[in-house]
Amino acid sequence: GGKTNLAKEDYYNIFRTVGLQEESFEHKLKKFSKGMLQKVGLSIAIIKDAPNILLDEPTTGLDPKAAAEFINILRELREQKKAILMCTHDIFRAKDVADRVGIMKEGRLVMVKNRDEFIHENLEKVYLDYMQQTVVY
Repeated sequence: GGKTNLAKEDYYNIFRTVGLQEESFEHKLKKFSKGMLQKVGLSIAIIKDAPNILLDEPTTGLDPKAAAEFINILRELREQKKAILMCTHDIFRAKDVADRVGIMKEGRLVMVKNRDEFIHENLEKVYLDYMQQTVVY
């Protein structure tokens, strides 16, 4: 799947959309920071028109401005009906962008709430409360 017959400028436009700097377009990936690699990964998902996007700590390594821009892109992808699964410790950004939030403890999913359930809650308190509970196996 994905977009076909893209010209070089089409790729560059996608790179710009995700926040990659133009001077990096022709560089080798081994020179990229973690934040830049996150943006490359998102670019690939956009180019491939991926229906599902898996992200692990996607805003780690990004400055606050770049992190906010990255989250805005995720919102746009959500509006395009893309399924996004994001693992993050940044509960404030999770609350800002998520339709559902889950909390894991000791490798187990201990809580899932949809947007209507968590939007008015203090997710930091909810998280800390769950971390104090004992996990039953």
